[in-house]
Amino acid sequence: MDGSLTENGGLLLVAELDRALGITAALDTAIGPVKARERGLSGGEFALAMAAVQLTGEDHLVGFDRLRADRVGEGLLPAPVPPSTTAATLAARFDQARREGVERACAQVTARALAALPVAERARILTGRVTIDLDAKDIEVYSTRKEQVVRSYKGEIAGRVHAAHWAQAGTVLVADLLDGRSDGRTHSPGQVDRAVEAVRTAGATGPILFQGDSGYYAGKVAEKIVARGCLFRLAVPRSAPLWRAVAAVHDDDWIDALDYPAAQVAVLDYVPTGWPGGTRVIVRRVRYDAADLSADPRSRRSRTVGRDQLALVLDGIADTAYAYSFMAANEVLDLDEEIALAEWEFRRRTRIEELFRDTAHGAGLNHLPSASHAVNSMWMWGALLAYNLAAWLQMLSPLGTARRRIATVRRLLIHRAARCTATARRHELHFTAQAGELIAQTLARIRAHRHLPAT
Repeated sequence: MDGSLTENGGLLLVAELDRALGITAALDTAIGPVKARERGLSGGEFALAMAAVQLTGEDHLVGFDRLRADRVGEGLLPAPVPPSTTAATLAARFDQARREGVERACAQVTARALAALPVAERARILTGRVTIDLDAKDIEVYSTRKEQVVRSYKGEIAGRVHAAHWAQAGTVLVADLLDGRSDGRTHSPGQVDRAVEAVRTAGATGPILFQGDSGYYAGKVAEKIVARGCLFRLAVPRSAPLWRAVAAVHDDDWIDALDYPAAQVAVLDYVPTGWPGGTRVIVRRVRYDAADLSADPRSRRSRTVGRDQLALVLDGIADTAYAYSFMAANEVLDLDEEIALAEWEFRRRTRIEELFRDTAHGAGLNHLPSASHAVNSMWMWGALLAYNLAAWLQMLSPLGTARRRIATVRRLLIHRAARCTATARRHELHFTAQAGELIAQTLARIRAHRHLPAT
């Protein structure tokens, strides 16, 4: 095998991004020391190395050894890549406080990356409304010997990632790996505090809106969000009081939903008991023909229809029925247009779902590689840091404004074959003509950013 060749020539961009944004330095400061002796890799160097390994497509700890075998590619990174056994040992030293340090560092680096955006785009992100989506994702494993994994309500042995995602910036703010039965309603109040601190550290000054599904429907979650001066939109589980409130809505009070021809929305005369003042519940109904509804109790659509309506349809007495969804919000929504827009935005909260898909298929977060909870938690953060690296690269690259998946960034910028040559004590990378042009443009953008003040 030719030792002057590499299939990961684009790691040069990761190294240059580190120099421009000070990623390793920010990580080192926020994480603190991970070893008693100052030798070998620092905490920031290791975190960036793990993210780089997962950014190249490796989905297990042995990926460290594979990248080490690529002498040219590994040499492009700011620090050496450790062997897989050393990587597991270092990852186990990252406790909760150090993992939260990764969160703080990411917020600082995001602030520097946003400075590279055009003025109008940067102002939209930093001074406009900040939308933070809360969600959780189960990661199935096949051994109960792993720490902090239990059977979820679906019957899978799983760990559960709880994360908060900044929709406008396209970056992860906070995340924790818990067991498969962990409840977002219990865990999210602490994440709310950390998420607010993260977006403020990143320079965002606009109002903050938290969104979440029914797994986050709890008065204490809403109270924490309000206590931080933020707004919320949380899905409401269907219950008898809601069905009674829906029955009281007059036909003239329904408003056509945006981009949903068969749907209408309305505001209910119902407030959840004990929730903060100003809370309102918005309902959406969607009309379905009898042929579109099933008697199977596993049918997700049929479960959104009231029992009485569903019985009439299944008995052939009624031809149509309405499926209902509910959302609690503390926004001031007086106009019909404001109500319809709020429901439309809540319905389209898919960025965090894309985060989980992207890191699972693009950065190895489809499994937990170790029996150690600390190692698995750091593996999770390696994938999330790879996700943020892809976001920062796109802020400083000529790839366009549309967010690209990790696999696309890897194909366009990272997995680029190159030959390393040494001439007069100078090492140079040589790419193919097509790849070299894009790499050169991206390098120029990143290096230009090194001379811009961070906002």
